[in-house]
Amino acid sequence: MRLIDKVIKGILVTILIIAIISVIYLVVIHNPGEGYTEFYMLDHHNNTTDYPTTIPQYSIQKINIGIKNEEHQDMNYTVRIKSHNDTITKYNRTLKNNEESITPYYIDRTSYIGDNQELDMELYKGNNSNPYRTLKLLYNVTAN
Repeated sequence: MRLIDKVIKGILVTILIIAIISVIYLVVIHNPGEGYTEFYMLDHHNNTTDYPTTIPQYSIQKINIGIKNEEHQDMNYTVRIKSHNDTITKYNRTLKNNEESITPYYIDRTSYIGDNQELDMELYKGNNSNPYRTLKLLYNVTAN
């Protein structure tokens, strides 16, 4: 085999190895994917199975509101909790990438008996004026 053939084969093998390493890096290591934020509601046991849907009048029920930052950067969040389009509570959280926050919330607006009362939870990301995610909890308030 001539020297020039050996050099060409060496160069081709080197290029092939560099290409394989580049593909592995881009697909496995470097690819962060698209950023997103998890916004969820948990019951008082930190499950998704026992939300308070029937609440006795004048009682208080606990839920937990969770946020998990998967945006690949630090992010500021605002949560607004509304009832009948009126803001009841508003709080802010700053989370690092992959950081999670679970905040308890106590449903205490239970003086009026009625079905299908609605609690709206809105998550705002950064300085956006439109909600990024929205959660709703429908519940009935019953007489003691």
